[in-house]
Parts: sequence; C-alpha cells; structure tokens
Amino acid sequence: MKNKKIYLLTLIVIFLVLGVVFLILSRIRPTQPKITDSQKFQLEVQDIEIPQETEEQKMTDEDYQNYYSVYENPFVQQIRTTLDIYLKDPTSLSSLLVEKSVGPENAKEGLDSFSSDYYKGKFVVIDIRNSVAGGKFIDILFLDKPDKVFLVWVYKLEGGEYEMRAIAENPYYTQEKIDYYYERYPLLMQDRLHAL
Repeated sequence: MKNKKIYLLTLIVIFLVLGVVFLILSRIRPTQPKITDSQKFQLEVQDIEIPQETEEQKMTDEDYQNYYSVYENPFVQQIRTTLDIYLKDPTSLSSLLVEKSVGPENAKEGLDSFSSDYYKGKFVVIDIRNSVAGGKFIDILFLDKPDKVFLVWVYKLEGGEYEMRAIAENPYYTQEKIDYYYERYPLLMQDRLHAL
C-alpha cells in the first residue's frame, strides 16, 4: 500500500513538472519570420542518406537529385532565414538562440559564439535526424569556413511555422571526419548551386 502511494505521488510530481516545463516553453516565442506549411516541402525528410560510393558504384544523377532536394526542406530553409536575420539584426532573435554558452563536451553554443563570417557564406547539409524533443537536428558545414560542423535544432510549431532554436559546434565532426567527407563526396561538399 505504501509503495502504491509513493508510485502515485511520483507520477503526479512528474506530470506537474512536465506541465510547468511545457507552459514555460510555450510562452517563449522568439520574434523571427517563420516558414509556414503552405511553403512546406512535399516530402518529409527522415534522414539524409548519402549513398555510399565505391570504386564500382558511383552516385547516379538520381542520387544527387535526391540529396539536393533536402535544400527545399522547410527545416533546412529556416536555418538560412534565421542566419540572414541574425546578420541584419541580432536583437530581433531570441536571446536563447543568440547568447554565447557552453554545452555538453564543452561545445560552444549560440550564434554569438562564432564569427558572423560563417553565416555570411553558404552551407551544405551533412545530416538530418529527428530530435527527441521534437523537430530536427541538422548538421551543417559552411563552405567558406569548413573547419567545423554545426548542429542546428529547428522546431516545427503548432501553427505549421518553423523556428531555429539552437546552434552549437558539433564535436563529433573532427577535422579528420570533415576531410573524409570532402574526399568521399567532393561534388556534394563543394556545391554552391544548391547550398543555402
């Protein structure tokens, strides 16, 4: 009987905490233009799968077109929209997105943590994956400064709009891994036509 009371009390406390967190997060609304569902890309992208290229098998035109279509994805387009806003007026964005901070593994976070020279250039998408907290995690590399990969969190709001919620250096991508991508996929990693 005592264990049931503790169990029920624990569940109640968990639901209360989740409710408070949800309430706080729902009130935080950065002022930035959003991409709406009417502009939404037709195909929902789960993960970008860059086909493995071997000596015998090269990427086909269809493989390239499938990869290039990721730049029509509203989650990816919202990154460019937000970076352009930051370059014009950083104060118009949420301070949570802009301010410098340090995340897991001492990774720099926040738009102010990095030179704006990164944001002025085009970026390529390395990977897209679902975030446990909702939205997508998108790994990007800026073509003019290819020394680090950035992890960007883009979220889809209830109204069908998209917003960039975080940016950080992704410590997983060492210079050795970045070099590997350049060697393995040179056309994709140097593509300024499709990059945003």
